[in-house]
Formats: sequence, structure tokens, C-alpha cells
Amino acid sequence: MSAAALEADRVADLHALTDPDARQSEQVELFVERAAQIAGVPMATLNLLDSTRQCQAATTGFEGRTSARSDAMCSVTLELGSTVVVADARNDPRFESSPWVDGRLGGVRFYASAPLTTQRGHVIGTLCVFDIEPHELTAGQTGELEALAVQIVETFEHEAAARR
Repeated sequence: MSAAALEADRVADLHALTDPDARQSEQVELFVERAAQIAGVPMATLNLLDSTRQCQAATTGFEGRTSARSDAMCSVTLELGSTVVVADARNDPRFESSPWVDGRLGGVRFYASAPLTTQRGHVIGTLCVFDIEPHELTAGQTGELEALAVQIVETFEHEAAARR
């Protein structure tokens, strides 16, 4: 399957499960708050990635916004399909020139994101925690974030089934 077809399938999975522009359910918002608590950081977000945008669909600790997918730190998680943890994004070549790190959109130092992976294996977004100070996560904390990401996708699936 071509890259364009895979991307179309991924975006179709996203829209079948949730609307990136809609307010998320209370349950999903609670998962995002819990993610910040688990990581011991003040900020967390549910990022949903369509073909051109990153929508911060639920946030805690800051006001979310939509940005270009090309600016999204979570594009790395989308490409890898696995959790990314960075103690200090200013010292990571993947992120040091990101507008979320260099001050144009934010001042992120610590960054971690767990993929939201559908049953068909498509990453539709991330559960992301971050801070303006460097930070570390334990393996246990990382595992808990990954478990929350799975619960978010399951919640999307249940909500989508209820809408049908």
C-alpha cells in the first residue's frame, strides 16, 4: 500500500472514532488530567493529528490550540509508532528547532508522548505530557501513560459505537 493510501486510512480511522475539532468527553479529559499527575508535570494534552493539523483536543495546565502538523513534536511519535520520552527537548536534535521548544509556540523542555493506536494499527494522535523544566520519567510512569493512551482509544471506540 502506498504512503498516501496508508495516510488516508489513518485519517479515516481518526474521523471514524472522534472529531478532532470537538470538545472531548469528560472521561477523556479526566485521562488527560491523570496523565499529568502520573508524570508529575503541570501540563498534558490529547493531540489528534489529521493530514495537516495537530489539534489539542483536551488539555490540562494550559490553553490548547491547533497548529500545523509539520510543527507538531508529536509527529515523531506518529512516525515511530511508539512512545517518545525526552528529558530536555532543547538538547535533542529532533526537537531543538521546534516552535514548541524554541519559544515561537512554547517553551517545552521535558516531553513525553504515548501513541493513540487504533485496532488497525494506525496512530491517530498522542497522549502527551510536558513541562518547561527538564524532567525524567520512570519506566513505571511511562507504562502508565501508555495504558492511559490505550484507554483513550477504547473510550473513543465505545463513544463511536454509541453514536452509530
